[in-house]
Amino acid sequence: MGADAIEFDVQACQDGLVLLHDEDMAQFEGGQGAVAGATLQELRALKTRDGARVATLDEALDLIKGRALMNVDLKGAGHESAVLDVLRDRGVVDDVIISSNIAASLRAVREIEPSIRTGISHPQNHSAAGQPLLRPLVKLAVKLMRRTLPLNIAGVIEDAHASAVMLNYHFVTAATVRRVHAAGKRIFVWTVDDAADIERIHTMGVDGITSNRPDLFAQIGPALC
Repeated sequence: MGADAIEFDVQACQDGLVLLHDEDMAQFEGGQGAVAGATLQELRALKTRDGARVATLDEALDLIKGRALMNVDLKGAGHESAVLDVLRDRGVVDDVIISSNIAASLRAVREIEPSIRTGISHPQNHSAAGQPLLRPLVKLAVKLMRRTLPLNIAGVIEDAHASAVMLNYHFVTAATVRRVHAAGKRIFVWTVDDAADIERIHTMGVDGITSNRPDLFAQIGPALC
């Protein structure tokens, strides 16, 4: 579909690095406990919701290397060094941007590998948006944050020693995009699966849009491909 990059989540199990978003085993049929407490063999024996087996970071890099850039999103802290070891071993340090919503984790990454590109995911917690009783408060909070974000977004990036911000699409505005670029940083927006939203956000001048529907970009026009 012509995607420039692929984003995937990485976390540690007992004896490896795997591509999983959730930190608990409830995502598997019959799974219990934390992913961090399971071995790779145990994870491989479980079925995901779509029937696929769990992939390792090594397998993902071998598949994607040379075909697309990669956004490696770290879930949890403490395995930064192990991730960087794999990236160096595969020779893809220059082909990735490491993201996380944990500023300390990104600072650790840059301390180990100063030249690598990193992006701070923002905001850190948006789970309340899915709770019906809290939606009025969430809408108000989003509105306020959209107004104030241009004033503090540069500080958010700087605190993480990051080269970019990965911003939830609910909070992106043209003013925030301008402020990020004025600070010499890049802005990527996630996760946008509606064609109209993709086009609207693209016109703001963002550096990239994360989507589960890369086919929509080709439908909208060559300027977005």
